[in-house]
Order: sequence, then C-alpha cells, then structure tokens
Amino acid sequence: MDAGNLNVSGKKLPVKSRTVRHVIVLLVTGMAIFQAGRAIFLSFERQLFLHKQAQVLKEGQKQAEEINKELRDGLSSYRSASGIERLARERLNLAGPDEVILRIGK
Repeated sequence: MDAGNLNVSGKKLPVKSRTVRHVIVLLVTGMAIFQAGRAIFLSFERQLFLHKQAQVLKEGQKQAEEINKELRDGLSSYRSASGIERLARERLNLAGPDEVILRIGK
C-alpha cells in the first residue's frame, strides 16, 4: 500500500480526502513558486536601477574631474605675474600706472 494514502490509524483514505490534500499541496507549492519568481523579478529590477545609478555617478565624477582640472590649470596661470595682472584687469577692473580705464554705460 501507498503510505501517502493512509491516515493516522493506517486505514486507506477516501478519494475525496486525497484530492483535497493534493489540492492543498498544489496551492502551497504554487504560492512558493510565485513568491520565488516575484523575489527574483524584484531583485533583477533593483539591479537594473543600481546599475543606472552607478552610471550616472560615474558621469558626474568625470565631469567633476574635468572641472577640477580646469580649475587647477587656471590656478597655476594665476601664480605667474602675467596671470595676476590679467586677473586684476578682468575681475577687479584695475589698470597699470600709465593706463586709463574707460567705462561705457548703457
């Protein structure tokens, strides 16, 4: 005899009880498979989101590195006498001892 068809006392179960048991096992197994598939899908979706976010951060880092390089280059040009003179003329509106600044108003 099949052990799956026996009840606790060892008697054979009716067909209806076996069918109900099989349906319950089928439902529990189906829910477990559904939950596993759902977890895999959500995990995959999260990985895609994190990958896109990593790409955006890398692009931002590249842009920041370019800006830093430009700032370093500008800073090194201001360390020379001609760079300081250009800074004074452009940003501070200063002139040399023998120069006159003309401002044209709008």
